[in-house]
This record gives sequence, C-alpha cells and structure tokens, in this order.
Amino acid sequence: MKLASAWCFAVATLCAIPVPTALAVRPGQASTTAEWVCAYRGIGGQHPDPKLRNPDYLAEKLCSRPGQFSHEYAGSRQVIDAYPVMYAAYFMVNVRTQYIDAALRRAAADGATQVVILGAGFDSRAYRFRETFPQLRFFEVDLPTTGEVKRQRLVEVFGAVPDYVRYAPIDFDTQKLEDVLPPLGYDPKQRTFFVLEGVTMYVAKAGIGATLDFIRRNSAPGSRVVFDYLLRPVIEGKYQGYWAADYIAFAVARMGEPYVTGWMPREAAAFAQKHGLVVVEDVGDKELLKRHLLGSDGKPDGRLLNWQRMMEAKVP
Repeated sequence: MKLASAWCFAVATLCAIPVPTALAVRPGQASTTAEWVCAYRGIGGQHPDPKLRNPDYLAEKLCSRPGQFSHEYAGSRQVIDAYPVMYAAYFMVNVRTQYIDAALRRAAADGATQVVILGAGFDSRAYRFRETFPQLRFFEVDLPTTGEVKRQRLVEVFGAVPDYVRYAPIDFDTQKLEDVLPPLGYDPKQRTFFVLEGVTMYVAKAGIGATLDFIRRNSAPGSRVVFDYLLRPVIEGKYQGYWAADYIAFAVARMGEPYVTGWMPREAAAFAQKHGLVVVEDVGDKELLKRHLLGSDGKPDGRLLNWQRMMEAKVP
C-alpha cells in the first residue's frame, strides 16, 4: 500500500527497456499503488487545518478509499494514527503533493508553457491548475489501462474528458516518449516542466537515465524536472534506522511493484549531472517537514519517511 505510482515503471520504456514482469500492472486494472496514493491525497484534502490540507481537491472524486478508511477525515485519520507504520506513507504522499505543486508554480512563473506528467496515474494537476495557468499545455503519459480507467472517472467528474489535456498511452514494449509526445503537439523547443512522482524507485537506472536524457535533449533551456527518490540502503534491504522502511518495502514488493533503484544524495546529484542536468535542490525529511508538515499551531502533523527525498533539476 505504498506511495508511489505503479505507473512508475512506465519510464523504463523511454529507451525501450523491457519492463520486468514483477513490475507489471495487472491486465485490465489500474495500478494498485496509484489508487492508494490517490486515496491518501483524498484524505489529506479533508484536513481541517488549511496549512496542512492537501491541495488535490479532486482526489476524493477520482478514486475511492480502501474499506478501512472512513469517508470523513476524522475517521480515516484515526485509522492512520492507530497504525502509524502501516500507513506511514500517508504524510510523505501529502508533502510530496505540496512540494511538486510549489515547483510547478515556480516553473510557470519562470516561463514554462508545457507540463509533462510521466506515469500520470490519478494526478489532477492538469485540471486543478487550469484556471490559474491557462497557458500551460499538459501531457499525461501512462499505461493504456490506467489511463483508460482515469478517463472514465474524469467523465464521471466533469461530464466529459477535458479537451485541454493530451493523453499519451504507451505500449511499453515498442514505444518511446519520442514516439508518443510529438504527434500530440509536444514542442521540444518550449520550456517544459516534467513530473516524475513516485517513479524512480521502481525503475532501473538505465530507464531513469533515458528519461533524463530525453528531457535534456527535447526541451528548452530552463526546463525543469521534479522527482522523488529513495535512499540506497533501503533498496539493499538495510532498513535499520529508516522509519517503516521494512514494512513498506515488503508491502510494495508483495503487490508486484518492488523497489529497484535508490541513491545516496551525492549519488543522485551525480546521476542527474551525468545526464546533463543542473541540480536546483535536493531536500530530505527535515526540510520537507518545515516547509509542508507544520500546522497552524507550529506542530508537525506526523512523521515523514527519513529515506525518501525530493530533487528538482533543470536543463542548462
């Protein structure tokens, strides 16, 4: 019941790297982790404290909650607090939403005209930011099945699939981003903001590198990418000192979406630089808590995973 998106492994296809069977989403179904992440955002969107409330007000409409959660915030939060290890990802998911939203606003203010969401799952930024940034053109890249499930739910929410978003389903065995984005109007000469939320931990380094190479080669200088990543010891099964890492790693593996890639901060920076990007910032749990998890009373709303970090990088 882990955070990220099982749309994640989609990125491996950017260089036509075969997707391991263990990472595959079950045929005819949307990603299980995508559903859980959306549910966490929906709960966070009901938080009574505006400072802590997840800005994704559409999550509650796009996906249903697992049975153990109430439709009311208080009931759901009672379950989360009663089983802090089991639901440890809740706080990181909500902080991650806040962080990426803030980065998107900065990118738009800095002249970005396109947003590409890789492994879009039930991401709602294209719809939430429509009125604020009408100049942004959104592209959502995902598995055909997950994308279809999402579009069905968009019809339920909006009455029709919004025509201002470009949807790019990918056949992971045969296609690359270069195959699916240009026919939809993607312009590599424009400044673009890329989102890889809950992606890198599920993809082999070669696939992640191919993604960053695409960004560097197919977007204008000043384009940016935001992604989260896990610390390498957790990937290696060295869980001591890392809050809830053993439980969550086991849970995602059991769902068929195991962790495969992680770095230490210097390694992550070196990897981004190797692929031609400039690191803007790399922040961990302590800084993320200060920015996004302190309530109006100045107290932390919960405990963040100390083995997941956020990085923003740009095309020079």
